[in-house]
Amino acid sequence: MGRDAAPVAPARSAPAGPSVDECLAMGMTCACYNLRRASRAVTQVFDSFFEDVGLKATQFTVLAALLYESEGRPTVSDLANALVLDQSSLSRNLAVLERQGLIRLVAGEDKRERIVTLTRAGRVALTRGYPSWKQAQNAIAEALDPKELETQLRALRRLTKVAQAMRPGKTGPRALAGKIARKSAARVP
Repeated sequence: MGRDAAPVAPARSAPAGPSVDECLAMGMTCACYNLRRASRAVTQVFDSFFEDVGLKATQFTVLAALLYESEGRPTVSDLANALVLDQSSLSRNLAVLERQGLIRLVAGEDKRERIVTLTRAGRVALTRGYPSWKQAQNAIAEALDPKELETQLRALRRLTKVAQAMRPGKTGPRALAGKIARKSAARVP
């Protein structure tokens, strides 16, 4: 190093990351990891039942949501909110369904919004898929203890509601997490 070179600051060591045991504990306790893992596994089961119909479970879900949301002529945004999906993911799914002729996207009153409608072919696909959905649902229910599926679904609906309230732009995740922690602490004797 020359005489004119600036002194080099000593290298700081990076903070230690989680250990293998900590990662294992995270995997066992992380709500996000475990819910996504269960979701993928259940989706694979449902997809196998929908193979004969030519649909994916996610496509069937969108068609079903469209039917029960259809009275209000749902926009892409309305449907995304109902399915708890971001609009870009939903738009990709809708593009596939539109190419298949199962849905129609039309401009709304505001040219930026698009109204999503179920086509006759979409209704037929939904009707053809319904028995497959029932078989998949029954297979999952039979694999669990009696009443366990009902209990799990009730817990998932509650968790969805809580997580939606924690989204940025709502209450704020840290604000709501603090409120929940205070509420839980108040219950402890």
